[in-house]
Amino acid sequence: MSKASPPLIEVLDAAVFLDAEKGLLYWKEREASAFSSGRHSAKQEAARWNCRHAGKPAFNSISSSGYFHGPFLGKWLKAHRVVFALYYGRWPELWLDHINHVRTDNRPQNLREVDENGNAKNASIRSDNTSGHPGITFEKRSGKFVSRISHKGKRIFLGRSDSYIEALHLRLSAEARMGYHQNHGGTSP
Repeated sequence: MSKASPPLIEVLDAAVFLDAEKGLLYWKEREASAFSSGRHSAKQEAARWNCRHAGKPAFNSISSSGYFHGPFLGKWLKAHRVVFALYYGRWPELWLDHINHVRTDNRPQNLREVDENGNAKNASIRSDNTSGHPGITFEKRSGKFVSRISHKGKRIFLGRSDSYIEALHLRLSAEARMGYHQNHGGTSP
């Protein structure tokens, strides 16, 4: 089954206003021509829709994964992808990374298009992390700190250290060599 293509940006742009400074989306007023008459005339439908929605936030429901999203033309779209499309005039082809780890901060300067590997190189620290930095664990058996890193889908052992600082140095050096983002391992505010 093929994935449905996103709506044309021109159609989206006619319906949604982007406040790029804040990364927020708002519904624009719609003309009667955007509605078909049924129970009410197209003019009445437009007036009702505009009264209820025009100027109000769009794509502002929070998904179970913490992103803003909302319906458009019978399809649910993620707000950060809509912001990207309206700002750059094209749909992203790859992943969109929220640089500061805040999934609801959709300012264009906080979004970067990356592949899956690049997205993983700017991940928030996991909630079950006990060492304070990704890739560092304390090994009770040896009494040492173990450093590991993932690169291109492979988990790489970096070494065992007597101190947390040594293990952290190993990990940070590897992150720098392998192109990890400076925010990697940060926390979401």
